[in-house]
Amino acid sequence: MVAYAVFSTGSISSYCTIEQVRALLAGYDLSRIGETQDVDDRIQALQPVSAQAVDRIAGHDFWWHADEQLTVDGPGTDRLALAPLGIVPLAQVYEISISGQQVPADDYVVYPQIGEIRLKPSASIGASFPSGLQNIELVVDWGYGQVPAEVSMAQAKLIAAQILAEAAGETSQTAAVRIGDYSVRYAREGKYGAVIERLAEEAHEALRPYRNIGMAVV
Repeated sequence: MVAYAVFSTGSISSYCTIEQVRALLAGYDLSRIGETQDVDDRIQALQPVSAQAVDRIAGHDFWWHADEQLTVDGPGTDRLALAPLGIVPLAQVYEISISGQQVPADDYVVYPQIGEIRLKPSASIGASFPSGLQNIELVVDWGYGQVPAEVSMAQAKLIAAQILAEAAGETSQTAAVRIGDYSVRYAREGKYGAVIERLAEEAHEALRPYRNIGMAVV
């Protein structure tokens, strides 16, 4: 499995860089957190949890998955939907086997952006993928060769919102802005309350087009 456009710091993988978060925080008083290195360390600490939050919000991750082997249930219809499993976009299908029998490539059509494989009416295996538990095996490429800029910025905004809440020193008071299971506690009428709300809302809107219906967290 190969990942492209992955921002790494040590063992941490992130969709955004420290510099992207820093740009959003320019001009704000972060002295409560500490010096420049202290702020960078805090951003780095928030990278993995915020990247996981982005994945849960979207219902899938944004890495590149090459030659990945999947085993799925047969639907009993002519359509094999992988998007609800978080397999999207579907870049390439190398092999489909049903109970060990390979399906000819001429039997199906791949719809990458919706993560779906459909049998042709003339398919040699019949009109549908047989229903069953874990009876279909695939080898596919899926995901993103480059992390979308909107996704990188959405994660950066989630981190920036948390940093500002901590910089204001009011995280134990009153309000919480929540996106899925990622939440930032802050004082609604506090020092950076309006900015924190705006950053969180913009992150949510940026991720909305990437959400899988029935999979993503609202």
